[in-house]
Amino acid sequence: MPSVSFDSLSGSTRLFLDFICCSNTAFKYYKYDFRSMPSYINAAEWIDRSVYDREKLVAIISDSIAPLNLPDNIKNNIEKLSQPDSLAVFAGQQVGLFWGPMYTVIKALASYKMANKLETLLNRPVVPCFWMATDDHDFDEIKTVNLLDRSGDCHEFSYEPSSLDSDIPMTDVTLDDEIEKLQSSLSEHFIETEFTPSIIDVLKKRYKSGASVSQAFAGLFGDFLGDFGIIPVDPNYPGMKTLFAPVFRREIENYDKIFDLYETASQELLNAGYHRQVHKSGESLNLFFNENGRANIVHKNGEFHLEGKNRSFTKEQLLEKLESEPERFSPNVCLRPVAQCYAFPTICQIVGPSEAAYYAQIRPIFKYLNVPWPVIKPRMFITIVEPHIKKIMEKLKIDFSSLYNETDRELSRVIKENFPSEIESEAESVREKIKEPLKELSRSLKDKDPESFQVVEQSLKRLDLELNHLYKKLFTAHKKRHDTAIGQVKRAANFLFPQGKFQERVISPVYFANKFGPDVFKRLEEKSDIDSVDHQLVEL
Repeated sequence: MPSVSFDSLSGSTRLFLDFICCSNTAFKYYKYDFRSMPSYINAAEWIDRSVYDREKLVAIISDSIAPLNLPDNIKNNIEKLSQPDSLAVFAGQQVGLFWGPMYTVIKALASYKMANKLETLLNRPVVPCFWMATDDHDFDEIKTVNLLDRSGDCHEFSYEPSSLDSDIPMTDVTLDDEIEKLQSSLSEHFIETEFTPSIIDVLKKRYKSGASVSQAFAGLFGDFLGDFGIIPVDPNYPGMKTLFAPVFRREIENYDKIFDLYETASQELLNAGYHRQVHKSGESLNLFFNENGRANIVHKNGEFHLEGKNRSFTKEQLLEKLESEPERFSPNVCLRPVAQCYAFPTICQIVGPSEAAYYAQIRPIFKYLNVPWPVIKPRMFITIVEPHIKKIMEKLKIDFSSLYNETDRELSRVIKENFPSEIESEAESVREKIKEPLKELSRSLKDKDPESFQVVEQSLKRLDLELNHLYKKLFTAHKKRHDTAIGQVKRAANFLFPQGKFQERVISPVYFANKFGPDVFKRLEEKSDIDSVDHQLVEL
């Protein structure tokens, strides 16, 4: 199916549109042209001049995933990461329940496809990695699962734990018995297929009482995407924060200088007519501290305070905490990419629109901390078009862009072009043409032959009744086709744009795994194009 240019889709920011076409205006914020192979060669050369503790990195990941029984392809790629010339391609997302929305998988597949491409072109090991954002503490953003029913209606299911503090990072969230209620609701609303029993078994195996949200996410990752060898990276694997600690230390010691760099870059974006994705004050560090809840570290009156908590540190005390308990610290969105690229030889970062925007604000921080800057590449954007929806789109000539931008207007256009409203006037014209000869005969007989005149008049009345009956049947049939078409357009809109959003941002991957089978993600990988910067329509 044809892909759709973002120029034709409403809602995209100017920065994103300029980024995906590598315009000169946006280019300086990203340094590299993601379409050009020399960009990746230059990024790799910078990585080669840097030092990474690969052995420790591999040991941390291997030990942490051992209890999850992940497939050998993942383990092999972890070992490949230990090779001195290896590189990494990263994507990432929050650890949503049952993977959250579909773009989680799409991002992961993009990292796999890009790693494969670069490994061939650069002739050196390149491994796909997926950053699990377990430091995030907004539980409301990850607790919901959305499924479609046969008619295309979207159903929302939420996990409501018995108790959960609002500031707890996902790494500290353990599933309780309420997860079983969510499992039951999902099972009841799955469209019954030959794959349903096995899909339910996999979900129950991973998402069960006592399992952590991050463990369940990583386990499901291995169950469905294991053949791709994508490495799930959790910043809270035991020991991982020790690798990030030097970056955290520089932030504590130089937070004001780092803020100035960030603010200058943000102002440059605004002056260029773009927007700033991240807003922060000069007092707030790019760090959080987790002590019975995650709190931003803020500098006030010569001390470092935990925002919203009665807790403060001197600089020396905070640095001592970092030395003794690095696992309590976590970066915000401005510092997280820096920590990742400091610890991992990241040649390429797969991003969505929001991520691309905040990367434009933080490049000077990479330079200041002397951390290799990766090639920033847009992720794939995909809507899965099921066969019955494709038929509707082709039959009614539905335009994807118009249906997204202005659903009601596209509905009116489809109805107008496929079911003209002239049927009523045309039917009346035909009625008059049929009756006119008899009327003419009636007028001629009225004075000459009254008896025949009566016969003709009676015939006219009977004919009028028959024509009325025919007209009603014709109009009913037209209205039925008209109503059917309206229903079909709305059905297509429901499947393609649930809740008025792109399908990939709402519907859970388990919906597609249940409907098309667990190999649906292999088929999606085969049909998708890593080099496309359009919104791809993929028929399954």
